[in-house]
Amino acid sequence: MATNTLIQRKVREYETFLNDRLRADLQRAWSERDRLFSDIAEYERLRGTLNTLNDLYKSRRETDMDDSLQTQIDLGCSFFVQAECPVNDRIFISVGFGLFCELTYEEGRTFIENKLPYLREQEAELSKKIAHIKANIKLVLEALKEIQTIDDKKLQTTVSHF
Repeated sequence: MATNTLIQRKVREYETFLNDRLRADLQRAWSERDRLFSDIAEYERLRGTLNTLNDLYKSRRETDMDDSLQTQIDLGCSFFVQAECPVNDRIFISVGFGLFCELTYEEGRTFIENKLPYLREQEAELSKKIAHIKANIKLVLEALKEIQTIDDKKLQTTVSHF
């Protein structure tokens, strides 16, 4: 009977590890990867916006120098407001840690072309980490199944002796 108690304690330890550690790690990794997907999509949209603004800046005529650009700005949660800004060749881009840099459109595109591969590399690493965590979860589940099978076999052997 002492071995049965020992087996039950081990099962509880494995279940606790599975639920408290592995599944929590998996959830955090999924959240981080989702954030990276969002950042990648945002930089892709920014690249398109920069191309549009650059084309607009280059195509304006001498007589249009004082014209302003009519646009809508997303304040968050898809809440847009009308905005008017002068057409120029510079834009502020968030470079991380709450810092913004004023860059030309070409510098902004260069920054984005350097940032996107870095973000995609991080996404690939997180995907590997997620796969590793899932493999560990399957391993623990198989170990639990085997421990419980051993426990069942011992119970059947014990019952058949009586």
